[in-house]
Amino acid sequence: MKGQELGETIYLTGHAHIDLSWLWTKGETIHKICPVTFSSVLNLMKKYPILKFCQSSAQIYEWMERYYPEIFEEIKRNVKDGRWEIVGGSWTEHNATIPCGESLIRQYLFGKRYFMKKFGIDVEIAWLPDTFGFCWSLPQILKKCGISFFLTYKLKWQIERMRPPIPFPHYLFWWQSLDGSKILAYHTVGSYNERLDRKYADLIMLAQLEELKKTHGIKRLLVLFGHGDHGGGPTEDMMREALKLKEREGYPLIRFSTAKQYFEEILSTIDGKKIPTVNDELYVKTHRGTLTTEAMMKRENRRCEVLLLSAEKFLCIAKRYGFTYPKEGLRRCWKRLLFNQVHDNLDGTSIEAVYLDAATDYKEIRRFISKMGHLEAIAKHICTSNRGTKALVIFNSLSWKRRGIVEIPVKKIPEKVFRILDQNDVEVPYQIVKDDEEEKIIFNAEVPAFGYKVYPLEPAKESPFFKTDLNVDENRLENTYLKVQVHPELNYAVTIFDKKSNRMVFDPSTGGNILEIYEDKPPDAPNGEPAWNIYLGNRSEPKALKAYIVEKGPVRAKIRIERRFGNSKFIQDVILYADAPQVDFEFHIDWHENYRFAKVAFPLNLSSHWATYEIPYGVIQRYDHSLKEAPPENMELPPRKWEIADTAKWEVSAQKWVDVSSLSSDYGVSLLNDSKYGFSFEQNTLRMSLLRGPRRGYRFTPESWADQSEEPRIGIHHIRYAIYPHRGDWRSAGTVRKGFEFNYPLQVVLEDPHDGELPSQHSFIEVSPENVILTAAKEAEDSEDMILRLYEAHGSDTEARIKFDRTPSRVLQTDLMEWDKYLPSVEYEIKGNAVSVPMKPWEIKTLKVQYLSRGD
Repeated sequence: MKGQELGETIYLTGHAHIDLSWLWTKGETIHKICPVTFSSVLNLMKKYPILKFCQSSAQIYEWMERYYPEIFEEIKRNVKDGRWEIVGGSWTEHNATIPCGESLIRQYLFGKRYFMKKFGIDVEIAWLPDTFGFCWSLPQILKKCGISFFLTYKLKWQIERMRPPIPFPHYLFWWQSLDGSKILAYHTVGSYNERLDRKYADLIMLAQLEELKKTHGIKRLLVLFGHGDHGGGPTEDMMREALKLKEREGYPLIRFSTAKQYFEEILSTIDGKKIPTVNDELYVKTHRGTLTTEAMMKRENRRCEVLLLSAEKFLCIAKRYGFTYPKEGLRRCWKRLLFNQVHDNLDGTSIEAVYLDAATDYKEIRRFISKMGHLEAIAKHICTSNRGTKALVIFNSLSWKRRGIVEIPVKKIPEKVFRILDQNDVEVPYQIVKDDEEEKIIFNAEVPAFGYKVYPLEPAKESPFFKTDLNVDENRLENTYLKVQVHPELNYAVTIFDKKSNRMVFDPSTGGNILEIYEDKPPDAPNGEPAWNIYLGNRSEPKALKAYIVEKGPVRAKIRIERRFGNSKFIQDVILYADAPQVDFEFHIDWHENYRFAKVAFPLNLSSHWATYEIPYGVIQRYDHSLKEAPPENMELPPRKWEIADTAKWEVSAQKWVDVSSLSSDYGVSLLNDSKYGFSFEQNTLRMSLLRGPRRGYRFTPESWADQSEEPRIGIHHIRYAIYPHRGDWRSAGTVRKGFEFNYPLQVVLEDPHDGELPSQHSFIEVSPENVILTAAKEAEDSEDMILRLYEAHGSDTEARIKFDRTPSRVLQTDLMEWDKYLPSVEYEIKGNAVSVPMKPWEIKTLKVQYLSRGD
């Protein structure tokens, strides 16, 4: 019987997967790959009007618009004719686990708006065929950006040693986010670079159709054909073969189609209720090393995210005082950041030249932010003249009152002997320390929510003496909350005694903060994709050379441990601050190891079957990967039993924190970090991945090793993390806020005494309760209104209260595109200077705040 009579249809979509940089730089992509590929496709379209072609990534189109306008205009004509399909909606084909939630939103905010402006196209298909895993919160982000469909490919990949395959079970499925949002996902049965030749047509394509029929009962197959990675796209030979297939007797119906047509026809011909639902992250069971490879990229991405989001918040305030909001400059910065979140860049699998370009991009972002002067513009309007010769104006970009450490270089202080005062003229303890050869003053400040506080500084007749709760001796640090010891008999591992809970935090027989070095070499090195994949072998614990106290003062105390391994040097600092319920750690590493993997381990003095990990705009729980069978208890996030596939999750992603709480939820330990994304949990031991030394790029590239090139200076690594023990679970302990506080430092401006209309301490916006986080405040894309982004962080129905220092005229809900297209428009009642906003569990909410005049 003919394939057509069976209702079998193969949808052919031309495609050219283009890695924006990988084994080549973006310069080659701009001036060779894209113009050559697109010229070829456009010429092919003239000869074969039946051809349909799709291309993602707004960044590519902007390059063509700028450098090759004649190609760009021809693309526009074919888009209008329905032959060239724009897919993706994002700025790049981005990593989907490492960028923060706001970065993921900006990918689509910038991408979709560009496509709407230049082409009049509302892109509805997320297009990430070559991305190595997807966070559970992504469907909500996509849905609220107007994305209905999602295409990917690598979920069935699995490169394991001594493990049976555990294949991903679906090709077509509803992908559900932790808030309940759903999008229709298609995992291509074949590659995204299929070469449409006779062998493929006779054997492989028919087998793919059979696989789809067997798995889902679906007789419609979408095939993406054309050369890719370095571009290329469909060829004339491929088109000839496709046209032959259209005429072949007994062959399935061949349709040249767009991807959107395929999705729409699937929905129109299949009962959506019969399509399976995946309510979980999409974990790729390989390429786990990309969470750690090229540590510079991970660190600078986090650092620039923090800088941009903090700056945007206070720029919204500086506008009140005549400061011009630098919208175009910020867009350029965001585009630099979003470009470097493309999967091959941020994942660490590209050549060294790519990372030299990235270092320049990150430097430009930092330079732009540092030179804006927006905090100084606000400080000029603050009354700082109560007393003192100088005033320290401390800014807090987070939406709750917080206490944290302030750092300021000593060279900026004119007095050699001085006092720092609080609002009640009480002296504030401070300490002079040396970091990176620079002397700094550090002190604890308490600052209002999304606001500032002035700390006067005045000369003193003699150096002050401060009482403190810190006690220090040779191997011990102690404050009101914790007793911290380093143990020579345990190779200077650390133990922490929680004085409030009367218990040890780590396993007392081993201690914690254990540096581990693993062999990490593929069996077939230098092949084996070492930059992508982890090959853990023998484990070593570098011996400590010495340990000694380097700081002892009223604000903090520090013990330093020095180690060596191979050609690398490790300095571990154990830090305890006065009146702080957490222990901070800093690693200074001079890394020169090939085929090695550095981790830090924390054997915990509690028992659990899973850990909780922060993901972009949410959290997820994952089982202990060493479990052999289902435990009696089930996780809640997502709510499911243990599965054999959980054994493959032996290296997983997280953002700013990971928490392990006891099964009874009476006690837990949170691990905070400033730049790391790879973690594991097994047999009550939590590990954080620090550095890897694989070959860069691919087997055909020159010898070059990750994390140790001379320029940029990425052989030297500075890594910060903290252990926060707590009663209760991560919710009651406030771990979400702790993670933000660890990553968003208090900022300081040194001012002369002067009058001002603003008081000496002030909050511009305050958000409550604590499970609602204000992550972004920015100027709207289409107006001078203010956009606020919030999310519910504990999984609870909540009434969020947003208190403004100046009463808005209107507060409206928008979607993530800042339109009212994908969510109903809701206007919230303003009572006094506050609004109450209902929020569902894990909901991401966008508000447009309007004032009667710019000065408000």
